[in-house]
Amino acid sequence: MTLTNREGGSVLVIGAGLSGLTAAKALAEAGTDVTVLEARDRVGGRTYSVREGFTDGQHCDLGAELIPPDYRTLAGLCEEIGVPLSEEIWFERPDTSPEETPLEGYLAEGRIIVGGELLTGKRFTAVADEIRAALRESPPVAHEVIEQWSRRARLSAAARGALAGIARMPVQSDPFQVDAHYLTSGHVGAIRRVVGGSQRLADRLAREVKVRLRAPVRAIRLPGGRVHVELEDGEQLAADRVVVTVPPFVLPTIGFDPPLPASHLGALTSLQRCAGGKVVGQYAEGDAVREAIAHAVFSDGPVNTIWVSNPYVTTGPAVVSGFLCGTQRHLLESADRAVGALDVLVRTAVGGPVTRLANRCKNWTSDPLALGMGAMPSFGVRAPLAALFTTLQRRVHFAGDYTDVGFCGTMEGAIRSGLRAADQVLRQPLRFSPDAIDSELVRA
Repeated sequence: MTLTNREGGSVLVIGAGLSGLTAAKALAEAGTDVTVLEARDRVGGRTYSVREGFTDGQHCDLGAELIPPDYRTLAGLCEEIGVPLSEEIWFERPDTSPEETPLEGYLAEGRIIVGGELLTGKRFTAVADEIRAALRESPPVAHEVIEQWSRRARLSAAARGALAGIARMPVQSDPFQVDAHYLTSGHVGAIRRVVGGSQRLADRLAREVKVRLRAPVRAIRLPGGRVHVELEDGEQLAADRVVVTVPPFVLPTIGFDPPLPASHLGALTSLQRCAGGKVVGQYAEGDAVREAIAHAVFSDGPVNTIWVSNPYVTTGPAVVSGFLCGTQRHLLESADRAVGALDVLVRTAVGGPVTRLANRCKNWTSDPLALGMGAMPSFGVRAPLAALFTTLQRRVHFAGDYTDVGFCGTMEGAIRSGLRAADQVLRQPLRFSPDAIDSELVRA
């Protein structure tokens, strides 16, 4: 008979992002004494909503926000805890047939900007026809790098430009870093958002658990039969187990005693960083902006994808989000340059002048508690990488979107990983240190 620990003992969760908060909620509901340690002065991690400076009570999401239909665990959690989701809106064409690839689904007139020009009429038709022909005559292989496929298929400069924004959107890496399975499988479908901002989900989860903010972790030590977590100010906390949910590029900044295995450290250093962030503007010409950009516009310029973040708001100004990544992420070092690039795209998409009311930028790569937008390893190597971090290391459990194979780098992956880690904690056999046996069993 295996004795399992359905109450989990005492657990420290490091990181109050979606994975950490979800793990903590599941553990607390099972009766575990759980505390979440968060280095920031807020919960949410890379879900980060901001209202300051935006008019009409609007907000922007500087982190994750897009929720496709296959984020079923996230949607179920939102329903459970009372966080409303918006109505659906399509990024792919709503009439995309099952036989078409996701790339073909994104080919829509008036939604692609190449060389500063919005593709319409004959120019759009020529580029779209060229890409469709290349998909038929020289189909990309799933593991093939997108830039290599575009050269093998002899795409023209205009077609490669049209491809650039679409290719960067799902992963936020440059086409020479992204494999082609994103172009040929995995339709995104209709998109929803958390009404009022993604951080509402994190804030609501945090009500369910004990969270300590401004508590950065320096080291995790495993003496004897317990876990000792050392904070940067020298405070020592002890627990039976620890769940580490910090982003993968932050994990190497925490000391482990004994050190993590070479396999884990090798995997961490091999992860491909999605480098960059977001630029957001609020525009007075809300109706025109919603009409032109609500279903997303793609560009070969520095801001590769833009969309209306709050399409469920149908009057007043509109908030537009844009991705800046890869070799263009340096623009985020200057808010004026980043927002200026966004203004140009919005004007081009709308076809006329626009009035910006507010703006914000977030460079996740320069954020010391993120060090990147996320990690999106090539699809073919995700399973072995995730397998390393879903295996218990003594009393240390790992969670985070990078540890989920099917939804790596997403809010759904973060939540699933948190549930998986909590279940892993609760399924571990009860073990007692010699001191605990003496004090709690023998002497009792």
